[in-house]
Amino acid sequence: MKAHPKEQLRLLELAQVDARHARLQHLAKNMPEQLHLVEIEQDRRDRRAAAAQSLGELEDAQSELKTIQDDSKLVAARRTQDEQRLQQATSTKDIAALQAELQTIARRQDTLDDQELAQLELVEKLTAAHDERVAAMREIEDLAADLLRRRDLARENLRTEAKELATDRRTLVDGLPEQLVALYEERRKRSGIGAAELIGKVSSASQETIEVADLARIAKAPADEIVFCPDTDAILVRTERSAI
Repeated sequence: MKAHPKEQLRLLELAQVDARHARLQHLAKNMPEQLHLVEIEQDRRDRRAAAAQSLGELEDAQSELKTIQDDSKLVAARRTQDEQRLQQATSTKDIAALQAELQTIARRQDTLDDQELAQLELVEKLTAAHDERVAAMREIEDLAADLLRRRDLARENLRTEAKELATDRRTLVDGLPEQLVALYEERRKRSGIGAAELIGKVSSASQETIEVADLARIAKAPADEIVFCPDTDAILVRTERSAI
């Protein structure tokens, strides 16, 4: 196939656009922010679970504390009632019974006071643990939120650049013969590179030095004749930088 040297140069522009688009696709699939989000996802789940567990433990302890405090109020009320009854009692038997019950109530109150103190200490300890776990959860959630914002911004920038590249590509394709574009696309599907420049004696498609025999054959070909990279089959475009 033949193509004017200027058209071949435009193929290099098209190849550059396609290479940039390929890089955009690679970036979209391997965004550092997204990769970081994936890396911390298990840690996020673990910290959320730890915060939820600590909250459950704290609520259980608070509930137990309330039960103890409610029992203490009932005991205190019963003691007040018995003390009032004792002041009004006249029977020796009733007085003895009330005094015995007040002693039992006092022991029960002492037990409840000890339990309340211990439970208050436990609630304080669990509150501190819960606060610490919530802080750890918020720390990683803040990091995740920042990564999401930066990822979405980067994606938007990639989409904008991709649209610009699509416009550039259409302009280039519209200015080239259909057969030449078809050949370019066929070669690009085959090796990933549709067209490449011959720089010195090196094909920029393979980054390899072309052998002497192949280079001689390429040098003899007319300027408007399409030649190919011996290693990749990409269209090889000769320019002022080619050593032929």
